[in-house]
Amino acid sequence: MKTYIKSGTHLVCGHWNSSPIEIGLTDLLLEVPATERLHYHEYHEYYIVLEGDGSLEVEGVNVALQAGSTIMVEPGEKHRVVAVGSSGIRWVIIKERSEPNSKHVV
Repeated sequence: MKTYIKSGTHLVCGHWNSSPIEIGLTDLLLEVPATERLHYHEYHEYYIVLEGDGSLEVEGVNVALQAGSTIMVEPGEKHRVVAVGSSGIRWVIIKERSEPNSKHVV
């Protein structure tokens, strides 16, 4: 039986420090939790896979993920993680929530 050891995303920056971009690193994900469901956001979301492999469903299409993969999920696209390889998967996630005229250095 696999163990789910994802305790969350460790955030580097985000709205709490006035950044229009949120960047985080996920813990190692060894299996897809039973609570994983299709969801969407009102912003761009980028997944950059650092290690392992898996699959992400985006608008009904399964996209294979492996170390070195980068995928962008557009605002409003329904998505979820649907599979994780035997060695797990870890990624950096970038959420671009910038609005017009909001670019600045933090």
